[in-house]
Amino acid sequence: MRKRNYTKTYRRRKSGKGKKLLIGAAILVGLYLFISLLFGEMGVIKYYRMKAQHDHLMERIADLKQNNVRLLQEVKSLKTDPAYIEKRARDMLGLARPGEIIYYYGEPTRKRSER
Repeated sequence: MRKRNYTKTYRRRKSGKGKKLLIGAAILVGLYLFISLLFGEMGVIKYYRMKAQHDHLMERIADLKQNNVRLLQEVKSLKTDPAYIEKRARDMLGLARPGEIIYYYGEPTRKRSER
């Protein structure tokens, strides 16, 4: 009668569990990597948030540059253009030349007795 080799049988059974354990560990590592790819420090979701913030800031920078150019032109006009200075004084301060009448359109002013 032939002797049975029990060590080979035991190894086969153990290798089946080892494969299952290895597959389970691989699945857990893959799941961890996938979650960190989405929600991690430099994940996809954070990337899209940062991209939206970048686009918003670039629009704001463009608006501020445009406003800066307008203000520089206004400063230059205030320094050199007497007609522009007169126009601003008339608009902002309500100044008029002698003999001119100023008409205001808008809400009527309250009388002192109504206050």
